[in-house]
Order: sequence, then structure tokens, then C-alpha cells
Amino acid sequence: MPSSYSITSANAIFQLSINTLFSGTLQQFGVDDAFTAEVVDTVETEVGVDGYGVGGYRPHEVPMGIRFEAASPSLTVFENWIGAQDALNDVLYGSAVILMPSIGRKYVCQLGFLVRVSTMAAARKVLADREFNIHWMPQGPGVPAVAAGPM
Repeated sequence: MPSSYSITSANAIFQLSINTLFSGTLQQFGVDDAFTAEVVDTVETEVGVDGYGVGGYRPHEVPMGIRFEAASPSLTVFENWIGAQDALNDVLYGSAVILMPSIGRKYVCQLGFLVRVSTMAAARKVLADREFNIHWMPQGPGVPAVAAGPM
């Protein structure tokens, strides 16, 4: 049972599966931003010239950024993912389950495409974090890109 006083992300678990390539738990995330899902528009609205407003449901993808420390063993997962796509000249998709025990939530992400990759760590005073972006895609009516629920 989650603590009503804890909002730690230190115990979050990110399990990733990439079709025919990888299945496991990611580790050694970036210092300040481990992973973030962007805010998405779920409704399209408009107001006619006569002042009446309307709105309609809008299917939506969920863009997500994932950051890793420069020495993270999970970097090879993403390097292998893009390398396999380059070799195939095609896309491989992934899926994920993200657990957040501190708030008792589970997120199931489906049909994820690796759309942006950090090809190497920036060499600064110390090597910088690397970021990768996945877009999770809905799979028709009633099957959202990211489904939230209790753990």
C-alpha cells in the first residue's frame, strides 16, 4: 500500500520490451529527469463566429523522454534498438510497464516507436546524460497509448 506522504521516484521501475530485441528493466537513469511523458491534447475545440463552442475527442500519441547517466548499462539497449532499425531499414516497436510504488500506480505503454536518439554523451566537465524519445501510440478505440491503473 502506498504511503500517503511519499512521492519518491527512487523506487520507480521501468520495464521495456522491444520486439525480438530486448526485454528487461532499465536502470541508471539521469540525475534530475529519469523519464517524462509530455502533456497531450485529448480534445479539439472550436468556437463558431456566432459564439457557440464545440469539442470533439482527439486520438493522441504520448511522447516520452527517457534520460540515462552516461555510464548506464541501459544505453546499449537503445543503441542496439537504433542499430537494428538501421540494419533492417525498418522500425521495431517497444512496449513498457512502469511501476510507481510510492503512489501505487502502474502505467502500461504500447506500440512505442523510438523517434529521437542521443548518439553519444556530450563531453563536458563530466559526461552528460543522454536522452531518448519514444512515442507511444494508441491502438484503436478504447485502447490508449498509455493506460493508467492501480498496481
